[in-house]
Amino acid sequence: MMDILLTTDHQLFLAINHLPHTLITDWLALIISGVGVGGLIWFLLAVVLFVREETKDHRFFVPILATLGICWIFVELILKYIVSRERPTPDIGAVIVGNGTGWFSFPSSHATVAFAMAIVLSRYEPRWRTALFILAVVISLSRIYLGVHYPIDVFAGALLGTLIGHTVLRYVPSPRRGNLKRRTERR
Repeated sequence: MMDILLTTDHQLFLAINHLPHTLITDWLALIISGVGVGGLIWFLLAVVLFVREETKDHRFFVPILATLGICWIFVELILKYIVSRERPTPDIGAVIVGNGTGWFSFPSSHATVAFAMAIVLSRYEPRWRTALFILAVVISLSRIYLGVHYPIDVFAGALLGTLIGHTVLRYVPSPRRGNLKRRTERR
């Protein structure tokens, strides 16, 4: 069963990774992937939401920082070393764009952060939900296209990020829980 899963993962990787590579598509994928590094785009979106808020609660960033920190700890400090899956290489037919990294591949930290933050930021601004999840999917797929992650890495990262996002919303105090309900009732 595991052989079938890994073979399917490899074939799907090659199908996505071997989509046409042009200067423009590679450049766009590098930019999309780059804005996902360290949760940069998600933190900037949080700042935009903070600036738009009527009330500036100093606890606004607690769930956001908790989400980023939990993602980093679970992915970069624990799971990547436990699983120790090597990243794709040209030896298996991967087209690698940009400079790959020496770190392990499973799970994708980009996908984990993207999905966790899409969930958390959707709580702050429900009207952005679709756009946030589209951004999460595009960032995640860019990692396969660039040749630095397998689809299973991205899928596992998305699942882990979803779990982390929901857990943070459940257990980390959010200043907007009461305000969010009142705001959506006014609309």
